[in-house]
Amino acid sequence: MVNLQPCCPVLSICKLPFMKVKCSKIAPLIFIAPLLVVSSGGANLSRYFTPEYTNAWPAMFIQSALLYAYYLLPFSMIVVCMMIAGRETGNNGILKMLALPVSRHALSIAKFCVLAFYLLMEMIVFLTVFVIAGTVATTTTGVTETLPLLYLLKWCVGLFLTMLPCAGTM
Repeated sequence: MVNLQPCCPVLSICKLPFMKVKCSKIAPLIFIAPLLVVSSGGANLSRYFTPEYTNAWPAMFIQSALLYAYYLLPFSMIVVCMMIAGRETGNNGILKMLALPVSRHALSIAKFCVLAFYLLMEMIVFLTVFVIAGTVATTTTGVTETLPLLYLLKWCVGLFLTMLPCAGTM
């Protein structure tokens, strides 16, 4: 008989919350906030650019990230938490989960890992949509500034790391 126990107990515990939210509408929700912010920010700033403009990318990123980081990212994480909680309370799922031979601390860590995963996915979507919209905005206005990928990655990673305590509180 083969032992099918996973090598890492945290991964096996995280599998349960991921299975519960697999059929929910969380994935499309992750795309709404970045698309809304970046498309409006890129469209507004592209009107002000001239071909000799030197800081187009940082200006676009700051305008997009301010609204996104202060309002839409926390709001979307609250909605994700509520959707996860709704899946848990539906059909007495929380009672079934608490009946498992797993500590409550491990279940809380698993829920945090799921939320951190969705936060990471939303940041990746934000970065991807921003690069696409920024490329369109700079090419339509004739700005020949190169894409500062390290600048964008640094601030997106910083935004992700500063959002982790907020997600933990949620």
